[in-house]
Amino acid sequence: MASNDHPLLIPGVSIAYAATIAAGVLAVDQLAEYMPGPWVDVLGAALLLVSAMTIVVWLRAGWRRRREGLGRRALLWAGGAIGPAVLAVFAVLVLVQNAQIASEISGADVRLTRPLIESLPRPPGTQLVDQRPGLADTESISEDFSAQDLNSIVPFYEAKLAKDAWVEDKASATTSIVWFTKGAYLLSVAIDAPSSSYTLTLDRINPNLEGSPSPSVSPTP
Repeated sequence: MASNDHPLLIPGVSIAYAATIAAGVLAVDQLAEYMPGPWVDVLGAALLLVSAMTIVVWLRAGWRRRREGLGRRALLWAGGAIGPAVLAVFAVLVLVQNAQIASEISGADVRLTRPLIESLPRPPGTQLVDQRPGLADTESISEDFSAQDLNSIVPFYEAKLAKDAWVEDKASATTSIVWFTKGAYLLSVAIDAPSSSYTLTLDRINPNLEGSPSPSVSPTP
């Protein structure tokens, strides 16, 4: 039986498959490298799209076999769509759960801390890689930077922040995480030598909370 499909249907579906699979492979690679970004969402969306396209393709093939009077083959094609349907449900669950987790781990109120961290001086030879809010019910925000010379990062901030009334915790000066305070604000500079990067994390301690314990610092060895 002649096919009534549009001549561009198969090439279009093939391109869609290739692009979606490429996005999924890229997401897996970025997740394996612990790169920042919404790669879990990209992977989940790619899996969902591939599953949906596969379901449509197989159901169309099953319907065509049924019209040709090949009932058993039609059932085989239709039954084969169960696997992609299960994967689609799994992808939806992953996307929903990741959205819920993201709302918790990136739900900080950064109305005050974001302008402040963005106004801080930046050492030469550094580049902003990622900015993300902290946990819900906090005002924490972090920025990741790549750096050409990690040895110059801490001295740079020590010199620049001191001019702006930030007070350094001298006990942390010899560790990989150096802390500064200014009023209710707490700033950390964390050096990550293996990745040639460092992270700034700024938080604001609610001054209305009485008897709150001081932040516990566990320096990275």
